[in-house]
Amino acid sequence: MKKNYLLPHKFKLIGLIMLVPFLVACIWLLLGPGECDWFFIKVPALFTIDIDLISTGRWFGITKTDPVNEICMLGLLVSLVFIALSKEKDEDEMTAVVRMRSFVWSFWCTAILLLVAILFVYDYAFLLFAFASMFVCFILYICKFNYEMIKIRRLHNEE
Repeated sequence: MKKNYLLPHKFKLIGLIMLVPFLVACIWLLLGPGECDWFFIKVPALFTIDIDLISTGRWFGITKTDPVNEICMLGLLVSLVFIALSKEKDEDEMTAVVRMRSFVWSFWCTAILLLVAILFVYDYAFLLFAFASMFVCFILYICKFNYEMIKIRRLHNEE
């Protein structure tokens, strides 16, 4: 029995609609001013580090944070998952093969990018890269998969 873990096709449109504001917000947070000074709430944390005293990390506590970063990253992640893991209108065996190849390609590209960044990117620039790299595999997969599907559809329409 084959199980299909993909979301219905309508989730792709929902993901595309969500992608625009969350991508803009994440880029703004990444390149802009960062956290605001007026909106902090207390939230549970698995691990916290006091910035002034780095050696005073503790497990399971409550910390005060600006939730805008987390909301934006969560929204971007959900939108990318909706786009990447939604069925196509014409889902068949060939689509599954293209999905698998696109995933493996994006995984390799992400691994190579991380390798290069680990070797040649340092300090705050690496922190920025690490933030962006969480989403690179999804973005590469979506681009590669859609590119391959467009090529296949063009080939099919020419026949």
